[in-house]
Amino acid sequence: MTTDDAIRLHTLKSVQLYLDLMRAQRWDEWIDLWADDAILKFPYAPEGRQGVFKGKEAILTYMSGTTGKISVDSVADLQIYPMLDPEAATVELEINGRLLLDDTPYNQRYITIFQFKGGKIQHYREY
Repeated sequence: MTTDDAIRLHTLKSVQLYLDLMRAQRWDEWIDLWADDAILKFPYAPEGRQGVFKGKEAILTYMSGTTGKISVDSVADLQIYPMLDPEAATVELEINGRLLLDDTPYNQRYITIFQFKGGKIQHYREY
């Protein structure tokens, strides 16, 4: 296995672990996948909502704040695509669930782009 193949395999396994830990809301383990200076971006965040989180602390605070707000009933059509850059991957998935505050359906389709550096998530964008 070439170095690029080994890096790509690690990237793809880390993406799957990211998804598994997020679904289980195991935030203390999930945040260990991130680089200290990582950036999480939501380029299409609604007006008035923060769209960029910098650093592990800000990312963890934001994501752990979603606990108890959304119930995920299923994840469908999960596709993980490797890229030419062995430290990058794109994920496509559909989340079906509900907002716990008022039982509103929460059914979203996402595309996310992961960029790793040294085996840790450096940059994450969600569309």
